[in-house]
Amino acid sequence: MKKINCNIIRDILPLYLDDVVSDETKQMVEEHLQSCASCRAEASAMKKDVILPASKTQRLAEAKVIKGIRTKIFRKKVIVSAVTVAAVLAVAAGVYALLALPRSVIPYEESGASVSSVSLEGSEDEYLYCSMDTSKAAGSVCHEPVTVQTEAGEKTVVILYEYSTMWSRHVEPLFETKNEAVTLEPLGSADEIDEVYYGTFESVSDFYEDPSSVLDHAELIWSAQDE
Repeated sequence: MKKINCNIIRDILPLYLDDVVSDETKQMVEEHLQSCASCRAEASAMKKDVILPASKTQRLAEAKVIKGIRTKIFRKKVIVSAVTVAAVLAVAAGVYALLALPRSVIPYEESGASVSSVSLEGSEDEYLYCSMDTSKAAGSVCHEPVTVQTEAGEKTVVILYEYSTMWSRHVEPLFETKNEAVTLEPLGSADEIDEVYYGTFESVSDFYEDPSSVLDHAELIWSAQDE
């Protein structure tokens, strides 16, 4: 049999490796490869470069793995986002609490507090109101009239005060211009109240336990005896 030229064999090798040649051609190539080391090396190199297409089962398995990875990445992003939002809210709440919760009592001289009696239309009864300057205040605290025993005898008293916070002093002015404003705090019937004080207190129970300790540090701003 006439020896086949190596160039012809090498041209046929890709088809041979893909198994798309006739049986006669396949036999011819194999006989040549048995006797030609150079073409065998070429065929071996071509086999290494051939990448067989993945089967359907393999592609589905790879797609499932990729989907799982994407799901994990998405969940991780959601968790990171949720943690970030929670951290930002916690910091914001902490900053607001630091600015808004600690209260500083506004001194009586700066509060502009004054008590006046007002008669309601159609009634002879008079009620006491306390007017206060709220331009610097975050709020005010006032309790119902309480009857206490003092050195001067039994009296019905009211105590109140205004307070400011770091928020009201430093943050609110950045968002709005506070004009001088006055608030009226209703105190009760003028016939039932003997004295009104401006001062701090923890709770109404302080009056029952030791009223003098509270009133001694408060400013008397109205007395029924002076009316």
